[in-house]
Amino acid sequence: MKILWMIILLILLSLSAFTQERTETLSLDEAVKIALENNPDLRASGASVDIMKARVRGTESNYYPQIQFRFILPFVERESGIFADQLIWDFWRTPNLVRASKANLKSSEFDREQTREDVILNTKVAYYTALAQRRIVEAMEKAVTQNEKILEQTEGFFKAGRASKIDVTKARVNLGNARLNLITAKNNLEMARIDLAKAMGIKGNFNYELEDMLEYKRVDINLDSAISKALESNPQLKSLRAKEIASKAELAASKDAFYPTIIGRVAYRFEGAGATGPDFIAGIGIRFFLFQGFSRLSELNESRAKLERSRAEIESMEGEIASEVKQLYMNLKFAEESVEVTETSEISAEENSELAQERYRLGTGSALELSEAQSLLASTSANHIQAIYNYKIAIARLERVIGEKIE
Repeated sequence: MKILWMIILLILLSLSAFTQERTETLSLDEAVKIALENNPDLRASGASVDIMKARVRGTESNYYPQIQFRFILPFVERESGIFADQLIWDFWRTPNLVRASKANLKSSEFDREQTREDVILNTKVAYYTALAQRRIVEAMEKAVTQNEKILEQTEGFFKAGRASKIDVTKARVNLGNARLNLITAKNNLEMARIDLAKAMGIKGNFNYELEDMLEYKRVDINLDSAISKALESNPQLKSLRAKEIASKAELAASKDAFYPTIIGRVAYRFEGAGATGPDFIAGIGIRFFLFQGFSRLSELNESRAKLERSRAEIESMEGEIASEVKQLYMNLKFAEESVEVTETSEISAEENSELAQERYRLGTGSALELSEAQSLLASTSANHIQAIYNYKIAIARLERVIGEKIE
C-alpha cells in the first residue's frame, strides 16, 4: 500500500512539474506576434488581397489572344477550326479597367494593413487590461489579509474587554466585503485573460504568465503634428483614396465603352461556310454596339456616382480622423492627470492607514476607523494601478491612429 501511495505521489509531482514547465512568461511583443500569426480576421484580409490580385490578372487577360477550338457536326454553314482573337485597340477602355483593378488591389492591401493595426491595438488593450486586473487582485488580496488581521485583533480586544460586540460584527462585515471585492477582481481577471486569448487567436488553455509593465513614463505629443501624421498614414484613409483612383479609372472606362473596338482574328478552318477545305484566314475587324438598352449609359452614371461617393467618404474620413486624434489626445491628458491624482491619493491613504493602525494598536482608535483606512488604501491603490494602465492604453490608441510609436 505504501508503494502504491508513493507511485501516486510521484505521478502528481510529475504532473505538477509538467504544468509549471508549460507556464511561460509572455511579453507584450510576443503576444502581438502570436496574435498576428493566429488572428482569423487578418487571414481573411489576406484572402481578400489574393482575390483582388486574381481580378487584376483577369482584367489584364484582355491584352492576350483569346484562343478557342470549335468542332461542329454537321459542317454545313458552320465553321470548325482553331480561332484566335487579339484586341488591337479599344480607346483606352482596357488600360483604364486594369488601372481600376490595380487601385482596388491597393485598397484591399490598405484594408489588410488596417486589420493588422486593429489586431495589434486589440492585443495591447487586452494585455494591459489583464495586467491591471492582476494588480487589482493583488491589492484586494492584501485588503483581505489586512481585514483578517483586524478581525483577529478585534476579537482579541473583545475578549480583553477593550472592544464591543458591535466592533467585532463590523470587522466581520468588512472582511466579508473585502472577500467579495476579491472574488469580483478575480472574475474580472479571468475575463480579461479570456479577452487576451481571443485577441491572440488562442482557442485552448491560456498557459501564460504576463510580464508586468506597471512603470509609468510620461510622453509629450503635439496635437497639430499628430493630426497631420494621422491624415498622412491612416490605412483606412489610404484605402479610400485608392478607391477614388479606381472610381476615376472606371469612369474613364465607362466613357470609352461608347467607342468601337478594333480586333484582329486569325483562324485555321477545317470546314464551314465559305471554306472549300482546310484553310488559313486572317483579318482585322471593328466592333461597335449601336444600342444596348441604355446599359452603357447606366454604367456611366453608376461610375460617376461611385466617384462622388468616394470623394465624400474621403472628406468624411478626414474629419473623423482629426476628431478622433483630438479625442484621444484629450483622453491621454486626462489619463495623465488621473495618474498624478491617484498617486497622491495613494500616498495619503498609506499615511492614513499607518496612523489608523497605530491608533488602533494603542487603543485610541476603533476597528471601524482602521477598517475604513485599509479599505481606502486598497481602493486608491487599485485606482492608481488602473490609471497607469489606462494611460498606456491611451498611448496605444493614439499610436494606432497616427501610425507611429510615441516616445
